[in-house]
Amino acid sequence: MSEQGRNWQEEIVDHPVREYITYILSGAITLGLVGFLLGLLLHTPWIVFLGLGLGAAVGAYLAWRHLVDHRRSQQDSTTS
Repeated sequence: MSEQGRNWQEEIVDHPVREYITYILSGAITLGLVGFLLGLLLHTPWIVFLGLGLGAAVGAYLAWRHLVDHRRSQQDSTTS
């Protein structure tokens, strides 16, 4: 396959670190923001740190599942 014919899904296998960083940062930012808002609402500022940690863990899990599913679909397409 030529370089120009490659799509973003095929580039994931070439750059999984970039995907991991993106998922981890977006998860931490999203759940950190939720934790910040809950901290303001409940007057418990420590919830923001819980949200940041939980968001990073969820982001890492989602990146790992995405990579596993992508590799599985590639294997299925090559064996069929």
